[in-house]
Formats: sequence, C-alpha cells, structure tokens
Amino acid sequence: MKLFKTVLILKLLLILVVAGAAAGLFFWIKNSETPDNVTMRTATVRDVQGMVNLCSMEIYEDVPIKAHIGKRHIFARQQLRGSISFDLEKLRVDTVNDTVRVVLPPEIIDVYESTEPDAYRVIDTWNESFLGSDKFTVAEENSIKAKAKQQWLRRQYAKGTVRRARKEAVMNLRDMLSGIYKLPVIVSDPTPQGVYHP
Repeated sequence: MKLFKTVLILKLLLILVVAGAAAGLFFWIKNSETPDNVTMRTATVRDVQGMVNLCSMEIYEDVPIKAHIGKRHIFARQQLRGSISFDLEKLRVDTVNDTVRVVLPPEIIDVYESTEPDAYRVIDTWNESFLGSDKFTVAEENSIKAKAKQQWLRRQYAKGTVRRARKEAVMNLRDMLSGIYKLPVIVSDPTPQGVYHP
C-alpha cells in the first residue's frame, strides 16, 4: 500500500513537471521573436500585399454641368461613377514584438462617366450673341466633361468623402490583418483627409 502511494505521488510529480515544461516551452515559443518567426510574418505580409487593391468605397452621382466657351453656354447633366481604393502593394508594414504596424498608402480615386443610357444629357445651350450659333463640338463637350470631373473630384475631398473612405479602410485593414495574424494590428493613417492631386 505504501509502495502504491509512493508510485502514485511520483507519477503525479512527473505529470506536473512535464506539463510545466510544456507550458514553459509554449510560452517561450509564443513570446520569442526568433528570426524564423519574423521571416514567416514578413512572408505573410507580402502574401497579403499581393491582393493588390482594397476597395473602400463606390460612388455614383448625378452631376449638373454649367459651362461656357466664349459667348456660348451649355447646361447638362452627367452621371459619374467613382471608386476610392488603396494599393496594398504600397503598404508599409513592420512587425515589432507581437504587434503588426501598418501605414495606409495614398488613396486611388477613379472617376468615369456612367455607361447607362442617357448618362450624359444636354438640357440647354444658348449664345449671348444675337443669331450666334449655340452648337458645341464633340471635342468642346469632352473638354467641358473633363473639367466637370475635376470639380467633382475636388468636392469629394471638400465634403469629406475621401476622409470617410480612409477611415473605413483603416478599420477594414485592421480587422482583416488581425484575422490573418491573430496578433494586435495597428493601422496608422498619415493623411486622414487624403491628398488631392489634380
């Protein structure tokens, strides 16, 4: 009976020692930043960067156009589609200890005329000169539409659309990378208002 108790106590001690060693090894591996861990995380970051573009926001808007060339005037309506996205290949990513730090790249804004029927419609044209022609050439109308697109783009910055898109991109990127790495992810945005490039 005494021998049985001694063997039981030795078995329990052995189990505790093995369990403690395993827990210590697991804790050490999890919390140590060996070159292998850093290399593996960097490779994973590069895999994520290969996803090319993170699209944050789609925009669809009817835009009134009022313009003139000399004494000829035009009033029209144009439907524009746009998207605000971010090139993930330009992400700046660092791993420090058990935290992934990411810097959001500049926004990419694409804007184009809708392909829907009647996406561009001339409502009225006139000429200030009596008996003067109120006709516009296709090249003149294309020039007017291009200026309208630039004005629309400036408005997206002014009314905060780009700011909202960047804020959403920060949250989406943080959630996506946290799910991949199972580590804390800090996404910083050096230009939260965006930077307008004409």
